[in-house]
Amino acid sequence: MMTSTQPEKEMSIEAPASLGDMETESKEGQVTILPNTKTTKDGILLVPQPTDDPEEPLNWSFWKKHLALVALGFETFLVKFTATLLAPGAHGLAIQFHTSARRASYIASAAAVVPSVAPFLWIPLSQRIGRRPVLLGGNFIAIIFTVGLARSETYAQALTLRLFAMFFASVGICITPAAISDMFFLHEKGKRMGYNTFLLVCAPYLGGVAGGSIQYNPHLGWRWAMWIAALLYAALLFAQIFLVPETIYIKKQANAESEETKRSIWRRLGFRKPHNEEPMKVTWTRNFRMFAYPAVVLPSFWFSICFMTEVANTAGFPLQFGKGTHYNFNTQQVGFCSFSGFIGAVLGEVVAGPICDLVAQRHLKKGKKWVPELLLKVAWTGIIFIPAGVLLYGLELNYPTSWAAALTGIAIFAFGQEVLITVLLTYMTDCYPHSAAECAVVFQFFLNLNAYHPPFYVPQWILQPGGAKVPYIVFAVLPILFFPLGIGIFMWRGPQIRAKGRMFAPRRFR
Repeated sequence: MMTSTQPEKEMSIEAPASLGDMETESKEGQVTILPNTKTTKDGILLVPQPTDDPEEPLNWSFWKKHLALVALGFETFLVKFTATLLAPGAHGLAIQFHTSARRASYIASAAAVVPSVAPFLWIPLSQRIGRRPVLLGGNFIAIIFTVGLARSETYAQALTLRLFAMFFASVGICITPAAISDMFFLHEKGKRMGYNTFLLVCAPYLGGVAGGSIQYNPHLGWRWAMWIAALLYAALLFAQIFLVPETIYIKKQANAESEETKRSIWRRLGFRKPHNEEPMKVTWTRNFRMFAYPAVVLPSFWFSICFMTEVANTAGFPLQFGKGTHYNFNTQQVGFCSFSGFIGAVLGEVVAGPICDLVAQRHLKKGKKWVPELLLKVAWTGIIFIPAGVLLYGLELNYPTSWAAALTGIAIFAFGQEVLITVLLTYMTDCYPHSAAECAVVFQFFLNLNAYHPPFYVPQWILQPGGAKVPYIVFAVLPILFFPLGIGIFMWRGPQIRAKGRMFAPRRFR
């Protein structure tokens, strides 16, 4: 691992992952592990080094860690799943609220911007009061707004309640990557981060499948889709109460706690309020400070360009395949279109997580110096498949041959998405493990911000004389065009760039 060049006062916030006093380095880049350093039974170095405290999340049992991981991942899944439950029924919603199908689709797509801003509240709040109370509180309030959405009578009510439900449900999207970093070692994070990103990628597609079937059923409809969403959030809340303890662990605080405190009912329920000594201003501005780190901002921005058509694609299925189109699908068939993205995400996760872990394990086992940029070699898979999938989908919309060919493009696109999200989130949290939550905030900000605007103009752009091929050629070229700035520069000079610290800061504060 790279040894930090940051000043001691910033180590707890911004330091890249480091083996510190666990190793010495030879001129050839080989690392000699010092005595008393903890490793696995297979000789893999444990990074970060855990304490001997069984309550530290790194020391939790296999089942405790993985049950918490399942519950946290389920929240990531539900946020995106419930977002697209309404998407296939745009024509039905249009009739219900006396508006156009394009405008009705905004009930699903407009909420995409919320996860880009919500983490600026949830992450600092979790640093002050703990991750667990924020997760539970956000889920509880999301249930209330989802029930309100199921009972809404006007377009304005439905849109407003959908936005608020997404705001509170977004808690898990930003906290889960940080919790994974709290619980798992470097050589384990790839698969676990991959599990979370797999759910993030496949959820909107499965939401479309489920939503299409629910709304096609004359005895259910769109309101029952929202009632089912509320029931799923209630099940999630129940699971998190019992399965997700507090994952923030502060060694000094743990050592100072009395036995009476450790045996209290509050602690038995899994709560541990972090003893945060930093000024409130630092806590609430730390998210913004991460925008000054090139290794976080540039990969996040680049991936948001790759991802930007995702919401436009899923929200646009009724407009491209539904009533009155070349394919004239019914609501259930429109929902089934989303299976394509799910298949692509499954195949992507088969590749991404295991390869990330394999890269880390091979280097740590051989005693070689670890550099997070080694993970970026896997990103080549995404840069090939995302433009290819986008281009195939756009050309098939323009020159339709079959629905299968068009949806194959979506599957290829989702494959590339899954690979890149896993690789880039693992890379960023490896570079700045003590700021994993803040890295996720930056990543989600760009991802959701750039996914928000295409649904408002892509349908009209497709109807222009150039047809669907023009916008989708543009969307296919942009990731390739920005690749050197977003990823290529870190493949070339990543460690040197990270060693310089923040951009736009006086040299003495870097």
